[in-house]
Amino acid sequence: MSHTPETVESTRLESSHIDVIDPDQRHGRARDLFTVWFSGNLSIGNAIFGALAIVVGNSFWWSVVAVLVGNIVGGTFMALHSVQGARLGVPQLIQSRGQFGFLGALLPVVLAALLYCGFFVVTAVLGGQALSAAMPNTVSVNGGLVALSLISLGIALLGYRAIHVAAKWAIWPLAAAVVVVTIGSISHSGIELTAGPFQPGPFFTAVGLMATFLLTYAPYVSDYSRYLPVNVSAKSCFGWTFSGVFVSATWCNLLGVVLAAQIGGTDMFLATREVVGVEWIAVATLLVTALAIAGNNALNLYGGMLNLITAISSFKDVRPSVLVRLGFLLPTFAIGLWLGLTVTDDFSAQLTNFLSFLTLGFVPWGAINLLDFYLVRHGSYDVTAFFTRRGGVYNHDPATWTYGGVNFQALVAYVIGVAVSLPFVNNGWYAGPIAQQLGGADLSWVPGLLVTGAVYLGVTTIAGARRASSLTTFTGAVPGAAR
Repeated sequence: MSHTPETVESTRLESSHIDVIDPDQRHGRARDLFTVWFSGNLSIGNAIFGALAIVVGNSFWWSVVAVLVGNIVGGTFMALHSVQGARLGVPQLIQSRGQFGFLGALLPVVLAALLYCGFFVVTAVLGGQALSAAMPNTVSVNGGLVALSLISLGIALLGYRAIHVAAKWAIWPLAAAVVVVTIGSISHSGIELTAGPFQPGPFFTAVGLMATFLLTYAPYVSDYSRYLPVNVSAKSCFGWTFSGVFVSATWCNLLGVVLAAQIGGTDMFLATREVVGVEWIAVATLLVTALAIAGNNALNLYGGMLNLITAISSFKDVRPSVLVRLGFLLPTFAIGLWLGLTVTDDFSAQLTNFLSFLTLGFVPWGAINLLDFYLVRHGSYDVTAFFTRRGGVYNHDPATWTYGGVNFQALVAYVIGVAVSLPFVNNGWYAGPIAQQLGGADLSWVPGLLVTGAVYLGVTTIAGARRASSLTTFTGAVPGAAR
């Protein structure tokens, strides 16, 4: 089954889901990626990540440095994933079958289910807080959470095109809201600008928090570049994605650093009211922010939907339709909404723990995914085999140690990467021995990248897999076409 014209028209619902996008149905420009990732991260709610840099114990200027370093690292890896979508035309976790095998890719799929649901909760809570802060006597946090979550569901149901259009139109009001708070924070007194001593533990923890927030976009970056034309420039795809996410994330993170240094704590919406001062401006700013958060949360629902379809498609056909889309949106929506309404009061601490958990699980996967794409196979995959449950190189291929649908090269590297990372973990749930010796810094993302990558390159070299086992093809590379 291939796309019909209705899947690319902005006035209709997208009816496709995980199937490859045929070359003649590709559309858009690389610069469209800028609006998606700029709008998606340009929110006062995202200032909480910058505020955490202060909360964990950094001085103002060391927090600024941590924000810049973390966003450069995270943005770079995120942009590298974006190129994959334009090259292969499939969602990120479908493409992961090329590294982990047809069934082995269920490992990142399970992790991604936790990621999408968790970030839906985080974003929904922030949206509820923003709406309640705008109208404290009218809307409760939970009431705002429910209302904005329904808006997120509607955008996600419309699909890919609606998300791009919403991001495009949201840029100016979002930028205006952040500019207002930025000006208010600059004019507000009470900030200590001394550099302060360098503390390795708090600094590297803050770098990890910033980097992890962007690294965890990895499972769904390709979902928003897969419709681009086949001949789109990889450099342009990388550049527009990186610039969009780096500028917006860094801006909001630095705003969070300033607000935390001035006001204290991590409630960015109460801080907004204080620094803006003028009531009607503060209310308008918070309302725009709340609506932006609802739009951003549509990405979590949309990605969660594709992720669940990916899981089911490992065992049976899932035909594209609007009803199927709705059915697979609802689990993430319902579970996330329930968790959001029952979240603990210690929100910032639980957020830090959640990001640390995602670092442990997803950074080794990302290292394998990117090294395989750029250095091992050089972007050359059998796209048809991504959708072939029986036979095909992603079910059985001795050259890549793939047996029973599981690629043991990737699995060995992943398990070793996670095991080596564990001693470097430090959060409210677990503190590793090396992390404690390093002053409490959570550096698990460093061995997660380096050790996993080294092991994977080692085993692929030993196996003689530094060659493409097949050529990229789009002909018939759709679900149900090559069983």
